[in-house]
Order: sequence, then structure tokens, then C-alpha cells
Amino acid sequence: MIIEWTEWLGYIASVIVAVSLTMTNIRRLRLINLIGAITFTIYGAVLQLYPIIVVNGFIVGVNIYYLIRIALTREHFHLIPISWDTSIFLPRFIEFYLHDIRKHFPDVVVDDLRQYRSVFITRNVVPVGLFIYERLEDGIIQIHLDYEIPMYRDYESARYFFREFREMVQEKGFHTYVAYCNVPIHQRYLRRMKFTEDANEPGRFIRKM
Repeated sequence: MIIEWTEWLGYIASVIVAVSLTMTNIRRLRLINLIGAITFTIYGAVLQLYPIIVVNGFIVGVNIYYLIRIALTREHFHLIPISWDTSIFLPRFIEFYLHDIRKHFPDVVVDDLRQYRSVFITRNVVPVGLFIYERLEDGIIQIHLDYEIPMYRDYESARYFFREFREMVQEKGFHTYVAYCNVPIHQRYLRRMKFTEDANEPGRFIRKM
């Protein structure tokens, strides 16, 4: 019975470490890898496998060190309005990430986006997000694209955007965001950002500023 229990522990640790290596966000990778290393350390301790204890104990320490560094590092965010008419970078950004963008916005037509306003979200001077929107009547901002690159997809840039962008448009009379989405992964993001689905129109999400 002890052998079966320890074998399952080893399998679980292996799966956790493998899953951590699929993470594109470095904080999430470190955190999941930490859990895997702790599990492997327990596995090694139960079976008295000292090389496993030493190596994974070291990995635990490394992960804790870098997680603390990440937590203590002050990041700098900015919103940069950008125009399709004058920017070379904007169409290149969309072209580079288009395959990933279509996972969240499968019906996106790049040429149609040119008629709307665009804002880059930068994080430590790195463009990590792109917000494309349309100003409608009655104080509504309709979102046509709300995209973060995979490496920085931890909601921090999005939270900054919705907090700061509100200050930019509220004084002009805008008070509500509207987004249309039928993609489950992006719907989860919208709910995380405090959007609620319209009970009378499935796929229509609303958030007050």
C-alpha cells in the first residue's frame, strides 16, 4: 500500500512539473513549478531518495526567491493611444499575434478594425496589450478587440487598463463598456474583469465604469 501511495505521489509531482512548463506567464510557471518541486521533495523524503530531496529542495528555494523578486518588483504601465494612419508598429503587432488573437476573436477582420480607436497597454515599456474600441451614443464604449500577449496574460495589464481608461473617457460622458463574445476562454476573462452577460442577449457582456 505504501508503494502504491508513493508511486501516485511521484506521478502527481511529475504532472505538476510538466504542466508548469506549459505556462507562458513566468509568475504562474514559477508558482506551479514550486508546488511540483515541493511534491517531489516529499516524495523523495518518503522513500529516502536523497538526490531527489537535494535537487528539488534547491528548486523550491530558487522558485521562492524569484517569486519574491517578482512580487517586490514595481512594474510601470502606460496607455498609449495609437493611430492606424501613422503607426507602422500597430499592423505589425496584429499580424504577429493574429493566430493567437483569433483564438479569442475568431471572427475578427483586421481591415474592419482600422475604422476604430486603438490603445496600446505597455508594461515596463513593452507593448503587452491592445484595446480597440468604438464610441457609441448614450455613453457606451463598444469593445472590438481586447487582447493581451500570452507572456503577460495575468490580468494585471487589463486591471490597469480598465482603471486608467475610465479616467480618460468618463469626463466625456462615457459610462458603460459593451463586448460581444461567444468564446468560453474570453468569456471567463470578461467575467474576471467584472463584465456581466446580458440575460436577454447571450454573448453580450456589459460593465459599468
